[in-house]
Amino acid sequence: MNHKTTLHTLADIKAHFANNTRPLFFISASNFNMLGLHEWVKGWHNINLLDCFDGQHPCALVVPDDHAQVFEGIEDVNRYLLASPQTRALVAQVQASADQPCQALFLFFDEQTEAICQALGLEIVLPKNALVREIDSKIVTTEIGNAAGVASVPNVLAHVGSFAELQQLAQQAGLGERWVVQTAYGDSGKTTFFIASHADYTSVASQIESQDQVKVMRWVNCVGTAVEACATRWGTFVGPLLSEMIGLDALTPYQGGWCGNENYTAAFSNAIRAQVQHKTQAMGDALYQRGYRGYFELDFLIDQDSGEVYLGELNARISGVSALTNLSDFCADNIPLFLFHLLEYDPSVELTLDVAAFNQAMLHHGADGVSAQVILKHTEASLKVVTQAPVSGVYKLGDDGQLVLQHASVNRREALAPDQAYVLRIMAEGEYAYKGADLAIMFVNQVIRTPQGQLNAPGVRWVNALQGQFAMRQLNQQERALIELAHNPANVKSGRTQ
Repeated sequence: MNHKTTLHTLADIKAHFANNTRPLFFISASNFNMLGLHEWVKGWHNINLLDCFDGQHPCALVVPDDHAQVFEGIEDVNRYLLASPQTRALVAQVQASADQPCQALFLFFDEQTEAICQALGLEIVLPKNALVREIDSKIVTTEIGNAAGVASVPNVLAHVGSFAELQQLAQQAGLGERWVVQTAYGDSGKTTFFIASHADYTSVASQIESQDQVKVMRWVNCVGTAVEACATRWGTFVGPLLSEMIGLDALTPYQGGWCGNENYTAAFSNAIRAQVQHKTQAMGDALYQRGYRGYFELDFLIDQDSGEVYLGELNARISGVSALTNLSDFCADNIPLFLFHLLEYDPSVELTLDVAAFNQAMLHHGADGVSAQVILKHTEASLKVVTQAPVSGVYKLGDDGQLVLQHASVNRREALAPDQAYVLRIMAEGEYAYKGADLAIMFVNQVIRTPQGQLNAPGVRWVNALQGQFAMRQLNQQERALIELAHNPANVKSGRTQ
């Protein structure tokens, strides 16, 4: 098909997807990251392992877990979903009535996933896994940033074989007496190490010394931020700048663990927002030159002592802030940022929209309104069974500090009042809650942290209320025997929201 459609305005883009004829499947453990996209894109299908909506989502196929394997990661979940008869029947049914090839999206995928999709006739509309894997390395990210003029916190990239070597490297690089060490790959909460003493190092030495190369950074007094963007043939579109919640004990068991975000005007100065947007565009343009196309997320670190804005981390994919970005007031009033990703992978479309004008509008209005997302994980070390879990839907915070269900819903934007929250249940009754397991995501419409990064009084009330929606018990003898047989319960039905 040689005919090209030219889209000039945001209204044109909105109409284009409202009349979309290219079926698309988002395949993941849950649909959290792409929450609400089915309302914008005709022909959108979610294929999930977790039934977050008790069968009420209009565009979700839930494939039940047959418990024949222990999932060691989201890639295993995706292969399981693609192999299921329910998935194959749905794909075949949709393919039979479609006049365009079916597309597939994933949060995480690998070469095996690529091969399965090719056999099923599904086009993965993401950069190739080999490229994603290459640039997802924190080492490579640092190098790309340096080349693009987007500097990281002062650092050195090297192999570390002992605490003495770490001290020597840091001294030579002028990194002070306290350091943050990151491995090339892995979730930040589990592979970012804060080291101020020999004892700190000893507790994580094996994880550091097993790496060919690690990133050793100066420990700075910083505020974390997150921003998503989309690198396209028309330029890099940048989303709203979000504050980042890291290591809050009430929400995560990991010191460096991500546990939520906020989006509101007073969070950052206009100068900081402009600086971050400029650096994000530079990174997006550099990624596109390397062959990376589409959606990505950047973490920036703002040094509270010097005011410097440093590149923290690149997530070359859909990320844990995608829902907050695409459900923000700005995107709801215009279009979700993710639609630019889909346009980039549609060769039949041309776009004349002014990228600079879009980014300027985002710069000035991307933080309109107040919104926050809270990621509640199981913080205890012991494995437990969930005996009570909330329904996904709209809640109100009662005078007694309890969440009161107003109605079940798949729509986060039905809960926009200051005393309302939208709760997305991840872990249901009867499931095993292991250390670090995602229990629920809650969206609220208030600032929930102090300027120092701790939960403020409203934040404490919201978090306590969400925790109160869950009840758990210890495993019985039979359950313990089954777990021992499986050897590795961690990651079973993992939400992997990051």
